[in-house]
Amino acid sequence: MKTMNRLFAGVACVAVAAMANVAQGACSFGASGEPSLQQGFNSLFGAAAAPDAVTDCLADGTGSGRDGVWRPTGESSATILLELAGFADFNVFGLYDPLNPANRLDVFAGGIGPGSTASLAFENVASGTRITVGIIGSPAPPVSAVFMSETFGFLLSTSEGNTFLSQSGLNQDGADHSYAYRGNGASFLQGSAAGTLFGAKDAILAYEDLVHGDNDFQDFVVLVRGVEPIPLPAAGWLLISALVSLAARRRSAHLLA
Repeated sequence: MKTMNRLFAGVACVAVAAMANVAQGACSFGASGEPSLQQGFNSLFGAAAAPDAVTDCLADGTGSGRDGVWRPTGESSATILLELAGFADFNVFGLYDPLNPANRLDVFAGGIGPGSTASLAFENVASGTRITVGIIGSPAPPVSAVFMSETFGFLLSTSEGNTFLSQSGLNQDGADHSYAYRGNGASFLQGSAAGTLFGAKDAILAYEDLVHGDNDFQDFVVLVRGVEPIPLPAAGWLLISALVSLAARRRSAHLLA
């Protein structure tokens, strides 16, 4: 019981730390001399219908209306919209398991540019959820990984050896390197998504790929369809469930030994 008490105490600390993450309220940007994220949005949707890069972003962290942890809502895909970065040929966009952040799955490897689309499939298996990624139109075989639950976070890795997670508290510098925008029903006017809607189950993720960079957040911009952020209680109980299950298996193995 002492082991279990320590387990729940640890989970409670994690939950409190996540709740203490202060909401951004509005996203801030630096000046890079390159086209801004807002200009990119304006070109994709038209200025009148484009999301406001400053005020329409989700708050940072894990919880309802925040951008840290996500789950699928049905058929999912990811499409690169913009990539204005010196690391464009090397950046890797992918998913990670919030219950085991070292468990990761690449979606787009370096060299895959704007217009590329990946399909994301989710399958319940005995050990969790198998996520399978395939690049549409590519002869490369699909790749997959098993996460402990259906939840996932987004990541961007760079050639400098940095990996930025959507749960910014897990980043080495503790900074937020991705802004997320939910669909507003506007129509895409340009790019590979032209003629489709930016729907309620869609999200645009915009990245800053440098530590102490220019904070323009247009280094890598990707549209992900069929996803939604999950509230903190759901994420917390998934973590508790996974840890309790792990502890039970370890206790059972010890008794059998």
